[in-house]
Amino acid sequence: MTDLRSTRRDDGKDSRPTETRMMDDNAARPVKSRPGGLAPWQERKVLHHVSEHLGRSIQIRDLAGLTGLSVGHFSRRFRGSFGLTPRAYLIRRRLEYAKTLLMQTPSHLCQIALASGFSDQSHMSRTFQAIVGSTPTRWRRERAPHPTP
Repeated sequence: MTDLRSTRRDDGKDSRPTETRMMDDNAARPVKSRPGGLAPWQERKVLHHVSEHLGRSIQIRDLAGLTGLSVGHFSRRFRGSFGLTPRAYLIRRRLEYAKTLLMQTPSHLCQIALASGFSDQSHMSRTFQAIVGSTPTRWRRERAPHPTP
């Protein structure tokens, strides 16, 4: 995965891409609302819904319905708040949850994939490889505690 935490510009402003600046706490909330984004109550409602239903299919139209916006308007506002499209945000959240499960449970990849909201193990593995830069098995193995002699 490319490290997006690059540098500061000559004028002292943060030049990292919005994706790097936008969220903290496992991609749970925006750093601050910006004009053109969702209202704070809409952000809370959407984040709560995503957290509660992460292991299931989440449709953008359902998220838009929670906020009372059309799908197109919701997508633009969501990107204004979070710096990512709703789909990209969901994928990142699912990957973060999958990473947590990989580190904290001995579960098989197929179980982790389904619990994280991916359609199957292959889908999770392809997405994991594309975004993280490693397969889930290799990532887990590299972070496993080493047995002491």
